[in-house]
Amino acid sequence: MIFSVLIFIFTLLILVLIHELGHFLVAKKFGIKVMEFGFGIPPRAWGKKVGETLVSINWLPFGGFVRLLGEDEVGPLAVNRKGPEVSRDFRAKPVSQRILVVFAGVLMNLILAWIIFYITLASNGFKVQFPLLLDHQFAGTVQENQTAIFVSGVAKDSPAESAGVKQGLEIVSVNGQSVTTSQDLVTKIKEFDEQEMSLTLKDSKGNLNTVKVTPRKNPPAGQGALGVELSGIMVAKLEYKGTAKIFAGPIHSWNIVAYSGRILGYLSNQSLRTKSFGPVSHSVSGPVGVSTIVNDILTTAKNPFLSYLDFMAILSLNLAIFNVLPIPALDGGRLFFLIFEAVTRKKIHANFEKWIHTVGFAILLTLMLLVTFSDIKKLFP
Repeated sequence: MIFSVLIFIFTLLILVLIHELGHFLVAKKFGIKVMEFGFGIPPRAWGKKVGETLVSINWLPFGGFVRLLGEDEVGPLAVNRKGPEVSRDFRAKPVSQRILVVFAGVLMNLILAWIIFYITLASNGFKVQFPLLLDHQFAGTVQENQTAIFVSGVAKDSPAESAGVKQGLEIVSVNGQSVTTSQDLVTKIKEFDEQEMSLTLKDSKGNLNTVKVTPRKNPPAGQGALGVELSGIMVAKLEYKGTAKIFAGPIHSWNIVAYSGRILGYLSNQSLRTKSFGPVSHSVSGPVGVSTIVNDILTTAKNPFLSYLDFMAILSLNLAIFNVLPIPALDGGRLFFLIFEAVTRKKIHANFEKWIHTVGFAILLTLMLLVTFSDIKKLFP
C-alpha cells in the first residue's frame, strides 16, 4: 500500500507540473513575470529561486499554483513597480492574453489525457466497453450492446475475497463455460459443491484473469456460495474506426465526460428523491480514496502498467474538467471574471474578486477535508 501511495503522489506531481507548466509557458510568452511555481498548498516546506521564479514545495499535497506578478493584487499597477516591471504585471495585459494564460493549464491536462488515452486504446485495438447503466449514445464509435455479469459487491472473508475477486469486474466464464445471466452463473456454481472451480474475470480494459475458487456448501445468511453480489448490465462494446481512430483520444475523453455526467445526474436525482447524500458521496473520492484505487489497479490488474496509464489519463481529464468549472479560486472562477470583463468591457472591482476567491479557496479546503474524512470512514466500514 505504501508503494501505491508513493506512485499516486508521483502521478499527482506530474499532473500538477503539466497543468502549471501551461500557465507558466503562456505567461512567459506574453512577458508576464512568474513570481512562484508551487507544488502543493502553503505553508511552504522548501523553496529555491530559479532565475526570477521561486520554485516551492508546500506542506498540503493537493494541487499546485503559479503566482504571477500583480495577480490578486489590489491597487494601481505602479504600486511597488519600477521601470519595465509595470508592463510585466498580469493586470496590464489585454484580457484576451489573460484568458489564454488562465485556460492554458486546463488545455495541458486535456492534451495529456488525449495522448495517454490514444496509447492505451491503440494497445487494445481501439476497442473499449462502457456499462450501459443508462440509455446513452456514444460518439464516433461502432456500437454493439451485450449483456454482461458484473461483481457489484464481495462479502468479507468469503471464497471470492480470498480468490482476489474485486467489485466492478465482469464474470466471463466458469470453468471455460461462458455465462450471460446471473441465473446462468448460479446454476453453474451449484454444479461445484465444495469443489474448486475457475472463474474468468475481465476488467474495464478487456484484460482477462482466471482465479481458482471453491464454493461454500452452507454460506452465512444473506450470502451465496461464493460471497458475491451480482449485477446483470448491458455493456456497450465500442470500436473506434476510420477518422474516429485518428481522433480516438479526444473522442474517448468526450465519451467518458458525457457518460460520467449522466451518471452523476442520475445519482444526484436519487439523492434528491431519497433526501440523502449517500449516492453522491459514495461516488466521490479524495486523495485517500484514489490511493486505494491505485493500490487495487497495481495489485490486481493483469497489465498494471497500461491499466494505470488509463487511470492517469482519467485523473488528468477530471483535473481539467474540475478546474474549468466556474468555482471561485479555480481556473474556471477566474475565467468567469475575465470573460465578464471581455463581454462588458468593465473590470470587476479587484477587492471584490479577491474576496470571492479567498472565500472559495476556504470552502474548497473544507470540502477536501470532508471528502478525505469520508474516504477514511470507507476504509473502516
